[in-house]
Amino acid sequence: MRGPNSAPKEATVAKSNWADVEALVKDWFDQGLQPDRGDLVDLAYQKDASDDVIDALDTLGARPVESLAQLKELLAKNNALL
Repeated sequence: MRGPNSAPKEATVAKSNWADVEALVKDWFDQGLQPDRGDLVDLAYQKDASDDVIDALDTLGARPVESLAQLKELLAKNNALL
C-alpha cells in the first residue's frame, strides 16, 4: 500500500551482458539465419538462458534481425544491455 505522497515506481528492464547474448545466438547468425524476437526468445528458453538474457531479447520487435551487429544495436537502443 502506498502512502499519499508516494509515486508509482516505473518498471525497469533487466539488463544483460552482451557476451551472454552473443554466445547464445552467434551460431544462428553464422549460419545466415535471420531470427525474429520469438525465435530468439524460444532459443533462450531452450538453452536455459538467464532471465536477463530472455528479458533483453524480449525487448525486440517482431521484425527479423539480419545480423549480430544489428541485434546488438537494437538491444542497446532498447536499453537492454549493461
